[in-house]
Amino acid sequence: MSVSKGNQSLRDVAITLNRQQLLMPPLESDAKERTLLVVGSKGSGKSTLIDKFLDRNEIEKPTLALEYSFGRKAGKSLVKDICHIWELGGGTLFTSLLSNEGGVLNSLKIKSMTVVMMLDLSSLSTLWTTLETLLNIIKTFLMQRKDSSTLINNVKKKIPSDHPDYLRMDPFPIPLIIIGGKYDLFQDFEPEKKRIVCRCLRYIAHTSCATLVFYSSKDAALVKRTRELLSHYAFGTTSVKTVSQDFNKPLLVPPGADLIESIQGLGSTNNSWTIDKYKHFFTSHFPQESSKTSVLPDDPGQDPNFREPLIDALRSQKDEELERYCKEMERKQKIELVF
Repeated sequence: MSVSKGNQSLRDVAITLNRQQLLMPPLESDAKERTLLVVGSKGSGKSTLIDKFLDRNEIEKPTLALEYSFGRKAGKSLVKDICHIWELGGGTLFTSLLSNEGGVLNSLKIKSMTVVMMLDLSSLSTLWTTLETLLNIIKTFLMQRKDSSTLINNVKKKIPSDHPDYLRMDPFPIPLIIIGGKYDLFQDFEPEKKRIVCRCLRYIAHTSCATLVFYSSKDAALVKRTRELLSHYAFGTTSVKTVSQDFNKPLLVPPGADLIESIQGLGSTNNSWTIDKYKHFFTSHFPQESSKTSVLPDDPGQDPNFREPLIDALRSQKDEELERYCKEMERKQKIELVF
C-alpha cells in the first residue's frame, strides 16, 4: 500500500487505516456482546490487568489516551460471546474522550456496559481525586439519558429490598467494580492507614451498589480472583461468592454484601456519616494533589512501543519534505540579504 496520500493529514490517514484494519471481529448471530470500560489512576496497572484477564503476554507500554481490545469466550452453545474492552489512560487527563460528542460513552451500548475503576492503593494522595472525578463525569453523563431511571433500577434489583441499608443506597447507574490495585505495596502500610482507606472505599462501594476488590498482579491468588470477577461481568460466568471485609486482608465485597453498621461501627441508625463526611475524613488524613503533568513521552512518534509502519513511513516522508522546505527558505533568505 502506498503511503502517498496527497494533502491528507496524518490524522486523516490514521483514521482511514483504522477503518480498514478494524480490530473488532465479526459477531456470530447468537453471540452476546458486553463492554468493560476500564478507567482509574495513572500507572495503577490497568493494562496489566487487561492482559492478565485476556491471558496474553505483551510488552508493557503506557496507554496514551484510549485503547481498545476484546476477548471471546464460548458459552454452552459453543457460540463465542465477545467482550469489548476500552481502557482510558492518563488518570483524569483525558476525560473528554469519555463524554464529549464522539466520546466513547456516546458510541457504546450502555445497557451491557460495566465500569471498572482501578485505583492505586500505594498513592493515597491522588486516590480520592481520581475516584471522585472519574465517577462524577461518567455518572453525570449517564444521568442525562432518558432511561437513567431504568438503568438505576436494574442495578438496585440485585440488592434485596429488605436489606437494612436499602433506602440509603444511591446506585451507580450501571454495574461498577472498584479495584484497589498494587495491594502488594498497600499491605505494608500502617494498620490505621489501611483501616481508614478500607472504611472509606467500602462505604462508597456499598452505597453505590458496586463491587470492591483489592488486587495485585504479583499475587496469583488475587489475579485468579479478579479474573473470575471480570469474567462474570464480561461473559456472564458464575459470580464470585467470597466476602472479605477485614482491613488486614485484601478486600472482596460484592454488591449488597456489606452493612453501613459494620463499616462505621456506629450502628445502622446513625445517618450522620454521608459521602461528604467520608470525603473530609479521607482527605484530612491524606491531602489530595492533582496531577497536571502529561503522560505523553517526549515524542510518542519515536517510541518503539507505538510503531505503525504505514504511519511512520508517511511521517518520515512529511519530515523530509519539511526539512527541504526549511532549507529552501533559508537559502532564499541568504540570497535576499546579498541583494
